[in-house]
Amino acid sequence: MPAISVRPVPLPPASQLPQALSRLDFADAYQVPLPATAPVQPLPLAYALLGQAPGWVRSLLRLRDALVRALGLRTFPVRPTHPDPAGLRPGDEFGPFGVLRVLPTEVLLGQDDRHLDFRVSVLRLPDAAVVSTAVRFHNRLGRLYFALIRPFHRLIVPAMLRFGCRRLARPEQAASAPLPGAAVV
Repeated sequence: MPAISVRPVPLPPASQLPQALSRLDFADAYQVPLPATAPVQPLPLAYALLGQAPGWVRSLLRLRDALVRALGLRTFPVRPTHPDPAGLRPGDEFGPFGVLRVLPTEVLLGQDDRHLDFRVSVLRLPDAAVVSTAVRFHNRLGRLYFALIRPFHRLIVPAMLRFGCRRLARPEQAASAPLPGAAVV
């Protein structure tokens, strides 16, 4: 399988992400080409790209949870927690993501905590997806926390997108049962 190219891009003008928080203290975006088997609808696409993580990412997230638990910050399940990705609706959660808003080509995910709020947008383009992150800090703890995890964020997001696209491109997965929301040609 050829390498999957994930590249940083500006926040897409079509995205609702900039309006999702009252202030953006941090924002970034990554674009990834999608295989033909990728879901057309943005919420199943978000679940396919972000609902499972490589083992090393799961290990880092477990370590993060162990460290922040003592600070009283929210911890998250490492595995997807929603039993039926096709049944996800606003208000549901999978992993660290709460489903906030579902639009025809974009889904907004996120969580609020006492130190910061974050939002993630998965925007479906004709042959690609743009996954954007925005963060609003509430206090010094939020700024410190994000300064510590930012280098990992820059590694994890592209890795998650590659991992999700590899899973979507597997012929046996596409042939046996398409993921919820996948295009059926």
